[in-house]
Amino acid sequence: MNRFLGHPAPRSATADVVDVRVSDTHDADEQAACLTDWGQCYEQMSHGSFDGHFESYRFDGIEIFREDTNQVVQQYGQPQAGTMTLAALLNISDDGRFCGTPVSPDHYFFLRGGKEFHFRTPQRVTLAAVTVNMERFAAYCQRVGELPPPGTCVDNGLIHKGEQDELGGVLTSLMQSLRHSPDMLRHDTLRRCLAEGIHSTVLGLCGPTENTAKDLTACTRQYVVNKARDYMREHVDEPITVSDLCAHIRVSRRTLQYSFQDVLGTNPARYLRNMRLNGARREIRRQTDERAPVADIAARWGFWHPSRFASEYKSLFGELPSATLKAAVKH
Repeated sequence: MNRFLGHPAPRSATADVVDVRVSDTHDADEQAACLTDWGQCYEQMSHGSFDGHFESYRFDGIEIFREDTNQVVQQYGQPQAGTMTLAALLNISDDGRFCGTPVSPDHYFFLRGGKEFHFRTPQRVTLAAVTVNMERFAAYCQRVGELPPPGTCVDNGLIHKGEQDELGGVLTSLMQSLRHSPDMLRHDTLRRCLAEGIHSTVLGLCGPTENTAKDLTACTRQYVVNKARDYMREHVDEPITVSDLCAHIRVSRRTLQYSFQDVLGTNPARYLRNMRLNGARREIRRQTDERAPVADIAARWGFWHPSRFASEYKSLFGELPSATLKAAVKH
């Protein structure tokens, strides 16, 4: 049975459509039709009844999706031109082959828009993936000083995971939250923070590894941090992102990273997260109704995982958001 939530619309580089789709399928062709604009063809190769699952969350030039199948399937397709896709295997029962190369959970798939791919799936497989619009990704790369955009000259293939790569975990956690509360995507701030995090993750997997920012002088690093903190103070009530800081100071993401690490002993993303936690706390303390939706406040400040928000909030402030709200209402 197919369950379509939201209002599907044609995909474009500029359309800001929030589209949520969830489908349970019992035929390989039904499964192939779930991912639109890919021109996919699925052919079942193993014996038995087919059971599949597909879920997709699309917003602001990004699509996050998960696919489960229980039969060996020959997949052919071609992602939409102007996109790039990274996919992680979350569960794999036996060997599969992607574009002629054996795959394992130690691999990510890279798919370039407009290039045909071939994937022979294992008997059972769960795959989580993210597709980004290249124009928007290029704009992000430019804001953080990383051009040309990685992946624009790469064909379909496999990327070996690094020790710290967390794409599969990030996508799984994100989809769990969206599955529970898909309406959180209505918050512009949350979508912007999600897009920032996803673009940063993709850049980290595909981007250059040379670290010329290591050669910065101590004076330069202090200057970068001072400029960043000044900007943060001027926008204390706004959920600032790392790319905002890079664009304002006109430095690369790596320069910002090394400067914060050297001067403050932390990274800019963690520093900004604490600022957003403070912003959420201020808003909670302004509430006068104990039934005020803390999850909505968290989403407005860019926190998409309610339990993680509560945990990070308690770690920073020594109490849960609910305790802050209760105290605020009493006073």
